[in-house]
Amino acid sequence: MIVFGLNEPFNLRIMATTFKDGDPSFAGALGGIALGLKSYHIFELKDEIPADVWESEMAFKELQTEDELIEKICATMREIRGD
Repeated sequence: MIVFGLNEPFNLRIMATTFKDGDPSFAGALGGIALGLKSYHIFELKDEIPADVWESEMAFKELQTEDELIEKICATMREIRGD
């Protein structure tokens, strides 16, 4: 399992796809090597993280990120996982 914190959907798509299906550009070490790893964004795991830890480590970052971007990020990750 891979957990990302990056808030750029385009880059998340490339990285998550690479860990799942291999490097689509065949330029890197994972070119054509499908690891089959599922990727998640930290925002998707909020309910799995103790509230006090989330509050001290992620709450400010969450407040800085627009709701529409959070939804786009989570939708991108679900799409790549096939959820």
